[in-house]
Amino acid sequence: MIRIDWAQLCQMAFLDDCDRLCMIGVMTRFPAPQLPVTMRQVVIVVRIADVEVEESFGIGVSMSTPSVVLLTPTHTDGFDITVTAEYIFITLRDIPLKEEGMHRFSVAVGKGDPVSIDVPVRLGVNRPPAGGNANHNASRPFGQASWVAGREVN
Repeated sequence: MIRIDWAQLCQMAFLDDCDRLCMIGVMTRFPAPQLPVTMRQVVIVVRIADVEVEESFGIGVSMSTPSVVLLTPTHTDGFDITVTAEYIFITLRDIPLKEEGMHRFSVAVGKGDPVSIDVPVRLGVNRPPAGGNANHNASRPFGQASWVAGREVN
């Protein structure tokens, strides 16, 4: 019977031409420039094991907010699922983040127990680099802000 070996949240994932898993932008936290904000896209990569030949199984995904509101994709434009021999790629689009705190993404495959990925959402502050212009990043939209220069590291 199919089971989940592990799951990881990232910005993009794919198999290369040699069937190697490539994950870009692995997420362990999300510094939001403001709230509420909508995340354009995230991918949950699920490593599966013990798949039987021609086994049929269901896939469930949800997100729980810090105030314990359970969100699930409601239309097919909001998510996409790709299944390969070893991985399931779940692409989620337009994810609403309205509050700071721990957001939990849960994935269930078949009759097995769900696996959860916890991602803290915090308001992020982009600090200018030493000697830089304090207003340099302030007028840029969310997708263009520099997350490399001047960010705090925990």
